[in-house]
Amino acid sequence: MRLGDIGEMGLIKLLSKDTIVSPAGVRVGIGDDTAVLELGEDRLLLATVDMLLEGEHFLPGTMPSKALGHKALAVNLSDIAAMGGVARHALVAIGIPADREVEEIEAIYAGMKELARQHGVNIVGGDTVHSPQGLVLSITVLGEVEEKNLTLRSAAQVGDKILVTGDLGKSQAGLTLLLAKGALPLPAAVVREAEEAHYYPQPRLREIRALLATGAVRAVNDVSDGLAKDLGEIAESSGVGAELWPEEIPISTSTRAVAAAAGGDPLAYALYGGEDFELLFTAAPGGVEALLACGKREGIPLKVIGEVKPAAAGLTLRWRDGRIQGLRPGGWDHFQRQGEDR
Repeated sequence: MRLGDIGEMGLIKLLSKDTIVSPAGVRVGIGDDTAVLELGEDRLLLATVDMLLEGEHFLPGTMPSKALGHKALAVNLSDIAAMGGVARHALVAIGIPADREVEEIEAIYAGMKELARQHGVNIVGGDTVHSPQGLVLSITVLGEVEEKNLTLRSAAQVGDKILVTGDLGKSQAGLTLLLAKGALPLPAAVVREAEEAHYYPQPRLREIRALLATGAVRAVNDVSDGLAKDLGEIAESSGVGAELWPEEIPISTSTRAVAAAAGGDPLAYALYGGEDFELLFTAAPGGVEALLACGKREGIPLKVIGEVKPAAAGLTLRWRDGRIQGLRPGGWDHFQRQGEDR
C-alpha cells in the first residue's frame, strides 16, 4: 500500500494508534487543530506544530523571506485560534542550506518577530541545523484556553448554522498570480490584495475570543486546507452532515477577478484552495443574531454559509434555485494532491 492510496488523513489515523501511553492529563491528542493538555484550575494547555518545506509549501525564490517567517508562525497561531485559545510561546526549528545568506534568515525571523509582537507571543527557543536539500522551517506554538472556551471540531449539532470569517479563495488567487509570473493582465490593486493575502495571512486570535463571548460558538476549524476539506473534518468528528449555500460563500472582488483572468472558478478557489486561515464554525441557531451583532461591533467580517444536517445527508451544496449536488471531496492533501495544488 502506498501513501497515495490512503492520503494524509489516512496516514494520520494509522500513525495515531497507541500514541498515548500515559493518558492522565491528555484531554485531546492527535485529531484536532491542537493537542489539549490539562494544567489544572480550569486551564488547558494547547500545543501545535507545523512545518514548511521549500519546494513543497513554497517555491524557491518566489516568497519574500519576511513573508515566509510571518506565514510559518501564522499557520500555528491559526490553530490556537481554532481551539478558542490565546497563544503564549513559540519554538522555532530551522534547517538551512549552507549557501544561504545570513540576511535571508534574519528577514525570515523578522517576519516571525513582527507577527509575534502583534499577538504577545514569545519566541523562547528552538533548533538550527544544516539542511542539504532546501530550507525547512518548523514552529511549535504553546497556548492556553479556559475550559469553558475550548472549541473542538466534534461539537457540531444538527440544525447548527455554519459561519465563516473573512473571504475565502484569496490565498489561492495570490498563488495563481505567483505561478503566472506576471502573465495575467490585472489592475495593480487586485494583484496587491491577492498577493498580500497569500503572503501575509492573519490568524483570527482576537476574533475568536470576541465571538466566544456570545456563548453561541460550537465546533470550530480554521480554513487551512480548503473549505470543503475543513468542513468535512468537522462533519466527520461530529458525526453529522452539512449543507453549504454556494451563493453565500464570501469571495472577494479581487479573487473573482484573478479567477476570471486565469480561466478558473472562484467557487473552486474557495472550496479547495486553502491557506485562507479564516475561522469556520458552527453555531446554535438562536445565537446567530448575537454573533452577527458581535461581528459588526468588533469589526469581524462574518457570514452564514450553510447548515448542519444529519450524517445521512452527507456534504452537499444547495443553490438558491433549489438544486442540490454533492460536495466533491478535495482540498490540500500532502500525499494525494486533491484540489488546487500549491
